[in-house]
Amino acid sequence: MRHVTRHRSLQLATVACVLGLAANAAFAADLARVQLRACPTGSPIGEVGSCGKIWKLGSGDASLDRSGNFRAQVKGLVLDDPTTAEYNGTPDGVAHVVGAVLCNGAVAAQTEWVAISKAGDAKIQAKLTLPAQCIAPTLVVREVWDGKVGGWLAGPGY
Repeated sequence: MRHVTRHRSLQLATVACVLGLAANAAFAADLARVQLRACPTGSPIGEVGSCGKIWKLGSGDASLDRSGNFRAQVKGLVLDDPTTAEYNGTPDGVAHVVGAVLCNGAVAAQTEWVAISKAGDAKIQAKLTLPAQCIAPTLVVREVWDGKVGGWLAGPGY
């Protein structure tokens, strides 16, 4: 009986180790993983300007792995600025967003444009070519305004 219990304990410990290693390997593959927050005006990140109005974000996250796979999802990324009148609560004028990787505050890689819904929902998935080195990798979602990529709307923070 004691031999069976010991054998069973060894089996369980082995399974726990394998699962722990697999989870660690999956997490280690990410270069960056962040919960996103909405941009407060007047807060540039490096050379990327901030949004022009106040925004809010229901939820959002972004990740980047060693192969250059960039993923970001935002839900409820809309204006939260009473000066926008009837457009408050919408992504007024922003029909597309892009995901960007900043290295030491400079844009190192960026996705193609992705549509953002009227409710402020967008899902970005792209394979990016990353530089050989990146100091302080930062993942952001940027607006496409008037046909040009502009400031950041969602980025890391608390």
